[in-house]
Amino acid sequence: MKLGLISALAIAVAWALLAIVQLWAQPLPAGVFIKVSVTAGILVVLILIVTLAVREYLSEKKLKDDGYIDG
Repeated sequence: MKLGLISALAIAVAWALLAIVQLWAQPLPAGVFIKVSVTAGILVVLILIVTLAVREYLSEKKLKDDGYIDG
């Protein structure tokens, strides 16, 4: 779970740095920058959703194993 959070955070920070560089120096054409932005957004959302789903599954499994909920 930490890996998912770190990955999403790394992508977000890398995109933010790229956005700042793009604002001042424009190393990428506008179309490519938009594609990179959309890709980064999709990856961050996907990683966070998968991380939350895995965390929820593991939490529920632990509660079932400990006998707190019926399975």
